Amino acid sequence: MSGSLIALVPLGRGGILVTDARQSALDRFVTRLMRRHRIPGLSLGIAKGGRAVVSRGYGFRDRERGLPATPATVYGIASMTKSFTALAVLQLEEQGRLRVTDPVVRHLPEFRTPDPRWTRKITLHHFLTHTSGLPPLPSIYYAAGRSLAHDPPYDPRVARRVGIDPDHRPLDTYSQVMEYLGTARYRLLGPPGRLFGYSNEAFGLLGAVIERASGRTYESYVEEEILRPAGMSHSTFDTGIMFRFPEVTTLYSPRRTGRRPRLVPSEDWWEDTSLRACGALRTNIEDLFAYLEIYRTGGRVGRERLVSAGSLRKMLRPAIPIVPGVFYGYGIAVRPDYHGTLLAFHDGGLKGVSSEFVVLPEKGIGGAVLANVEQAPSPTILQAGINGLLGLPLRTPIFDRPPRSAPPGTLREYEGWYASGEGIWAQFRAARGYLRLDFRGIELTSRGLKLLPMGDDRFVLQGHRTSGIRFVRDPRGRIWAVFLGWRLVRRRTLKELAGAARGAVTW
Repeated sequence: MSGSLIALVPLGRGGILVTDARQSALDRFVTRLMRRHRIPGLSLGIAKGGRAVVSRGYGFRDRERGLPATPATVYGIASMTKSFTALAVLQLEEQGRLRVTDPVVRHLPEFRTPDPRWTRKITLHHFLTHTSGLPPLPSIYYAAGRSLAHDPPYDPRVARRVGIDPDHRPLDTYSQVMEYLGTARYRLLGPPGRLFGYSNEAFGLLGAVIERASGRTYESYVEEEILRPAGMSHSTFDTGIMFRFPEVTTLYSPRRTGRRPRLVPSEDWWEDTSLRACGALRTNIEDLFAYLEIYRTGGRVGRERLVSAGSLRKMLRPAIPIVPGVFYGYGIAVRPDYHGTLLAFHDGGLKGVSSEFVVLPEKGIGGAVLANVEQAPSPTILQAGINGLLGLPLRTPIFDRPPRSAPPGTLREYEGWYASGEGIWAQFRAARGYLRLDFRGIELTSRGLKLLPMGDDRFVLQGHRTSGIRFVRDPRGRIWAVFLGWRLVRRRTLKELAGAARGAVTW
């Protein structure tokens, strides 16, 4: 569907679907990707000018019982939650209860890192933009420790091998998270504000800031000040409430037995009471249509003003580069010029969750896709629908492929191990004209990926059309990290990594 939209076809309970003279290219595109990636079910919604032009479920919310996915099906949204957290912070700033320039320790005096000097300079702005300097750490696993104890997504032996302690005490409270950050073995990535490094811990602690500034729990504040005024009646952080909704998806996760992982259904949702602000909201497409209105209208949903237009502009203002042409704002990524218009987006991934939302405020366009298995190509699916409205080829990516330039003088300078405390281990080896990438981690295992050099320390995965990965140099020109999955992952020696199972690595 690369041309204009012709008609809206009613589909009953399944919603409505945009179609054109070529028998709905979007519909065929989604179905083809679902087969290729073995996605049990997903729901897709796209709106323009406040009106739904795509609202559709594909596949099954419960494959075993043959229950279809629809726009009313409730899914997890994982890190899409961060945009709700940022909105809450900006609301409290408007109320005079905090300022984004405040040092974090003004609101959380017990917050500590290994560098007291830099700790005092970390502000709420740095938390909101992932520029605090906190490296990737395993807190998300420890915060969900009670869930993982009876629903392990990994072999505990694998976890220990990559430096994650499967017997670590659960981090149930904000105080325990801050105690962990004050005592764990790690170094900050750099001074606050200098580098983008995705941090679930930072956004999780914004929940504590919201709690202390508002006098309410994080969950209560978001429900009372964002979800309820927006009319999002099937959105919640509470699993008990969620299961009262008419349609809730089953979660599907790969179990790695044999050569081909099989998808296993589960109704055990991960719970992490201390990091909910970074990824614990559950919702559906119908409710997300209301949420998308906030961006289209400059802060309103119907007659309710949730945030001022000025605060929303602050949220969407590019604050720190991620990759060329794409920046991070407050709880949301921003591409200021996507074929002549501003585009903002965020995705999410967790056990049984792959999510994405996109907004183009100047065009009055927004959309979301929710799937019930991790690592589904949700961004590709949603972007296809958005591109159709813009008259672009369906596969036009948000991230530009870097222009091909002369390859580096040698690929050997990139070789070696790069690892983080979040369980991401990557080994790069030079081959004839490309780098070979092997992953060994707590949730992700891949071998033999081929990375083609694009110049300027950038590589792109063969067969993919995105910006790929980027190696990072220190002031002396030495490579010390790789930017991988929005994380800054440090280079490591084998001697360092040998101590991971004993907890002896300083992340």
